[in-house]
Amino acid sequence: MRILQRLNVFILLVLILFLAYIRYLTDLFIRNRVFLDALLVSLVVVLLAYLANSIADNLILRKVSTSKDRYALRKTVSILITIFAVASLFAIWVERTSTLLIAYGILSAGVAIALQDLLRNIAGGVLIIISRPFKAGDRIQVGDSIGDVLDIGSFSTTIMEIREWVDADQYTGRILQVPNSFALNQTIKNYTRDYSFIWDEIRVILIYGSNWKKAEEIALKTAGPVVGEFEDMAQKELSLMGKKYFITTYDVQTKLYTKMQENWIEIRLRYVVDPRKRRWISHLLISNILEALEKEEDIMVGTATSIDLMKAPDKG
Repeated sequence: MRILQRLNVFILLVLILFLAYIRYLTDLFIRNRVFLDALLVSLVVVLLAYLANSIADNLILRKVSTSKDRYALRKTVSILITIFAVASLFAIWVERTSTLLIAYGILSAGVAIALQDLLRNIAGGVLIIISRPFKAGDRIQVGDSIGDVLDIGSFSTTIMEIREWVDADQYTGRILQVPNSFALNQTIKNYTRDYSFIWDEIRVILIYGSNWKKAEEIALKTAGPVVGEFEDMAQKELSLMGKKYFITTYDVQTKLYTKMQENWIEIRLRYVVDPRKRRWISHLLISNILEALEKEEDIMVGTATSIDLMKAPDKG
């Protein structure tokens, strides 16, 4: 990478020296001295922008410790340098101020019409960097797209997809390129910003006549060792969130909610969990609870379909 950077700098220097030689040390292109001056200064601007970006990258790599902060800062600096370079090049090729303003207006109108989608993506990228609704590594959902953010570019955001044909929150293996314009008019659902946990629920269906009180005790007792570690960490993070947001409750303890249905008793276990471990924890809870309930003779576990079939009248 450094060799390629040095090669680019060398090529730019050669072009600048060559144009300077033609402009000041020869009689060639006498009538096009203004054009040569503009071209020469333009190359200098490109060289300075390239060097500034390289120097900024090196400083960020040395001074910033965390990889996520390095990533965000490098992206921001790169975009700002590019904007200044483009504005400088435009000013170089338009001499008069009035002409420059008119040219900016005409150019802006034409570009806005012809490249409106591209400009919306750029505006969305700038908004993402400034407001930071999410960062690289966060798990987000935008519309029907959901996954972990791999990269935030100037025009699009790269996401490693989860769900779709894969049950629960696991990777599908597909890489999504989502245009940054979504940041302007769509709701961004962030699973991990400021709070690293989500609430999840599992459902257990009991047949009427089961000892549902004992089932509740068994479910809570079984869930404790599995989700207890998440409760402690979630409580600490929620307390920290209270310094930034108006939090109405700090309760993250595992809860049970029982509901009477027409043909069965429904028990829902609500708990906090790391979103990236959601499927595995759900599997552990269900398998452990079912194993414990199966040992009890006075508890009968069923499904809504099987119970409906049991209650259906005999048409024969």
